[in-house]
Amino acid sequence: MTFYILMNHITNLFVSLGLLTTLSFDSEVTSYLYGGSKEDLFIKVTNNHKTIAIKPMSEGINSNLLVITKNRKYYFDVKYNKNKPHQFIEVKQGQINHGMKKVISKKSFDLLEGTSSVMVINKKRKRLSVNKKKIKKKGHFSKGVPIFIEGKRVLN
Repeated sequence: MTFYILMNHITNLFVSLGLLTTLSFDSEVTSYLYGGSKEDLFIKVTNNHKTIAIKPMSEGINSNLLVITKNRKYYFDVKYNKNKPHQFIEVKQGQINHGMKKVISKKSFDLLEGTSSVMVINKKRKRLSVNKKKIKKKGHFSKGVPIFIEGKRVLN
């Protein structure tokens, strides 16, 4: 799976017991900071210095992770999810696309997908909550990452 992460976007990353999750980056990881306790997660930068391996040590993990590479900073909300965890993730820099294809159409929103971003179009009069951001008409989001609309996971 590939996450095309837009600049300064926070990405949900789901982990599960007994499952190793890897984040592979385009450039070398220079450092990382985990917001929880050291006992929550096993975290190791691999020998190629472009991949981080993560394994939860207990259920109920809900914290953040900042990964700094030579080229960028990436922000993750790390959460425990035994039903839909992530496993092998390639992390790439996303860009807002203009040519997009509609992939989901609901009464309250449309979701369009480009090569490295998605756009949510709000069909309601009131603001729509998308990945904890309130959008009035439309908003651009990272592609490949979980998309939550009004608290419900609708994509990935």
